[in-house]
Amino acid sequence: MRRSIFIRYALSYTLVLLVLFSGISAYLLYTSQRQIQERMVETQINRLTRIAMQHESAISAMISTAEEMGLSPQIEGFSYEKEPWKAYELQMQLVPYTAINTFCDQMYLTFRGEDRMYTSASSMTIDRFLRMTEFESTDPDTLRQQLQGQDRITVLPAQRIRSSLMDGTESRMVGFILPLGSNPGASKGSLFFLVKESSYRNLFADAIDTELNTYIFYGDQLLTQAEDLPLSAQEVNWTPKEGEYSRVLSSQGEKWLAVTLEDRSWGMRYMTALRMSTVNAAVWRSLSNVMIMLGALLTASVALILWIARRHARPIEEISSLLAPEAAERKDELTQISSGIRQLTARNSELASQLEQSLPMRRRYFVFRFIKRRFAEEGEIARAAAGLGLDIDKKYYGVILCSASEEWDRPFEINQEPFASLRGGSAVGAELVAMKAYLFLAFAEEPALIYDLAERIRRKDSGEGNNGVTALSALHTSYTEAPTAYLEAAAAYENRFVMGRERVVTYGDLSANLEDVLPRAQKITNGISQALALNNRERLDEQISELLRFLKNTSMSPFAFRMIYNDVIDTLTRSQAAKLADGREARDFYDIFTLTSCQTIDDLDELLRRLCDQLMREEAEPQGQTPPAEDPISQAARYIDAHFTDPEISMAAIAESFDLSTAKLSLSFKERMGLTPSDYLTLLRSEKAKELLRETELTIREISVQVGYYDSGSFIRRFKQVVGETPLQYRKETADSSRGEGSTAT
Repeated sequence: MRRSIFIRYALSYTLVLLVLFSGISAYLLYTSQRQIQERMVETQINRLTRIAMQHESAISAMISTAEEMGLSPQIEGFSYEKEPWKAYELQMQLVPYTAINTFCDQMYLTFRGEDRMYTSASSMTIDRFLRMTEFESTDPDTLRQQLQGQDRITVLPAQRIRSSLMDGTESRMVGFILPLGSNPGASKGSLFFLVKESSYRNLFADAIDTELNTYIFYGDQLLTQAEDLPLSAQEVNWTPKEGEYSRVLSSQGEKWLAVTLEDRSWGMRYMTALRMSTVNAAVWRSLSNVMIMLGALLTASVALILWIARRHARPIEEISSLLAPEAAERKDELTQISSGIRQLTARNSELASQLEQSLPMRRRYFVFRFIKRRFAEEGEIARAAAGLGLDIDKKYYGVILCSASEEWDRPFEINQEPFASLRGGSAVGAELVAMKAYLFLAFAEEPALIYDLAERIRRKDSGEGNNGVTALSALHTSYTEAPTAYLEAAAAYENRFVMGRERVVTYGDLSANLEDVLPRAQKITNGISQALALNNRERLDEQISELLRFLKNTSMSPFAFRMIYNDVIDTLTRSQAAKLADGREARDFYDIFTLTSCQTIDDLDELLRRLCDQLMREEAEPQGQTPPAEDPISQAARYIDAHFTDPEISMAAIAESFDLSTAKLSLSFKERMGLTPSDYLTLLRSEKAKELLRETELTIREISVQVGYYDSGSFIRRFKQVVGETPLQYRKETADSSRGEGSTAT
């Protein structure tokens, strides 16, 4: 049964969404639990700190009372049998001390060596006190010994105490036995404080909760506790590691969070415990709003997934039915598409193989590559021609253009007339659809063979009722002149209506009169190349505008303009080869066939400017190169820009400063900039010299020094190499030009 691609997409997207949603939820749960647990631990530590401070303040008050009483001269030991009236005076002395110790319930005073206990209300023997008071955990003899001979603080953990001194009621109380005075070894006696556990309950009031236990330990002994959960002190008592304040414990089948406060005064430890379920409940309360939002987002995402799945599935189903309709009932859509693509690939491979084996198509492609000068070297041309069965290793070659003829069914077939009659040579052709013409390349050892071939083509093309025309370029010997040869043939072909159809129209029949204008055009071309090398857009625009003015003021035919522009563009593409190495778009921008379609000087000017803009972009954004700030070649160029007027500057010093050899600097610099460092330095100096020649009256000697030459002869020689004329000639020409413009304006 056919499976729906929509269901597969929907399930796949939904699964990814659920995994993502689950991951986010787990992360939020984990982080929230950790954060809330940390906040709870921090809260409990703050609570325990408050309890500890209050408890330690009460103990400090009791210790201060014992120290003051031990230092007071009015409180001294005496014999009750000899001086019973002093008992009354002592009771009066104890009244204010009893009043200030509100934390404790009972305070008893005993003197060393005496068997009596005193309070602010009464006195009695220790034996009577022990008979009237029953301690749950403390032995009477042990307590007597602690009361009469204790020289340090003794703490009695909370225990039940029944005493007739307290209306016969039973209470849980904590006891503190403190020596009188600040020197335990010389104490007068002891103070015995009894603190009801209800006082501790008041102390725990800010920490008491139905889900919280609070404990105070004295060493390893439980001093007191506020127990609201079924968790004993023994179960929660644990020894923390250094820096550890909390721990999750397991007891009674539950997990508990225990928080401790260690290293307090007098060896006291404070601890709380609460259920982890309380922590988890707080986590879920915190996450409830987030989960509601995530649920709404999940619902919206599922709806979006269904829409996307349908949007993706529909074209896939259509493509699958187109690619493999015969398998529609046996395979799913993706399998059908895969099968269809394999079939298309096989067919394309077969078609490509057929095209590869098509000799006419390959020869046609060879013609266009040759005319556009797309071969890297002449050896590559020879190999390509040999693969096509062409023998082009001849002394001369020429370009032939002829009008289209109905008799020419396949004019580029080498075994058809008139090629079969060409002896001692080789020829190949292609159709130019836009021009409604055919283009032929003819190679021969003798010029007469090429002329003979052109005449045969003319006669074949000039049958009865046919107005065909055949044009021939000048004969050339170098592959690099192929674009020029095509332009020559095109120029002759365009003049066919003037020259007539009775013979082959040759480029030599035209009066180009280029001898006088080419040197001037070449000079401007050099200026354009220099502006590109300096990346100076302002100077580039000036040079192109100057070329435009020159051509408009020169009486030439359109084909002559194309010849000049072809020379300009050919010079630029060769001088800027480094920039074009990775810029295929810029290299392919100039096409000799595009040039022949230009009908006005403005068309040619636009073509040149677009090419220069592309070259400037290639310079501004080099492809696959290190950014200029990190590139030694760019740094070297900037260094030359800043120091070109220094006569001591040398390529060896520059190379050494950037950790390069002189040869490496020269090769890399030319690859990047299109000219060597020395030529770049000379160009910068010449540009500066031209500025000084135009704008100042300095002598040639003075200008040569300012631009970095000790010898004016060297300056003049270098300047002429770059500009094409001597400094004096340049100054005179610019001066004459300025006067001419001034008189014109006047």
